[in-house]
Amino acid sequence: MNRIARGGSRGVSLVELCVGAGVLALLAGAAIPALTQFRREQALRAAADALASDLRLARSEAARTGDSVYFRVSGKGSQSCYLLHTGTGNGCDCSASGQASCTTPGSAIIKAEWLPRASLLLRSNAETFEFQFRQGLVTQTGSIDLSLVNGPGIRQVVAIIGRVRSCYIGAKLSGLPKCA
Repeated sequence: MNRIARGGSRGVSLVELCVGAGVLALLAGAAIPALTQFRREQALRAAADALASDLRLARSEAARTGDSVYFRVSGKGSQSCYLLHTGTGNGCDCSASGQASCTTPGSAIIKAEWLPRASLLLRSNAETFEFQFRQGLVTQTGSIDLSLVNGPGIRQVVAIIGRVRSCYIGAKLSGLPKCA
C-alpha cells in the first residue's frame, strides 16, 4: 500500500525560486549604487584626513627644524598635487608626470602627494602657505577644497595660528559641520 504524504511537498517550486531571485535582484539593484557612493565618500574622507594631517605636519616640521615650511598646491582640478618643502615659497613644484623637484638652491622636499586623477578635485584659494617656525603661524590663511567629481566636498580651513579645521561643502557629510 502506498502512502501519500500529507502536509505538502518538501521542495521549492520553480515559481517560488523565480520570486526569490527577483526579490534578491531588486535588493542588489538598490544596494549597489548606495555602496558605490559610500566607497567614494570614504575615499574622499581618507584623502581629506591625509590632507589635514599633512598641513599639521608642515606646522610641526617648521617648529621642529626652526625653518619655514611651505605647503604648496600645484595644478588644479583632477590633475593636481601638493607638497611640503623648505627653502623659498616657489622653490619647489610637482609635475603631472609624478615628479617633484626643487629649482632653488637650499630647497628640499619633505613630502609630495598626487591625487587620484579621475575621482578627486583639489582647489585652493592660496597657492602657497608658509608655516613659520616662530609660534607656528601661517603667513597666508586660506582654505583647500577636496571634492568628488559631481559630489560632496570637504574644506580644510587654515587659520592664522596654523590650526586646521574641516567642514563640508555641497551635499551633507555626516560628522562634519557645514562650511560658513
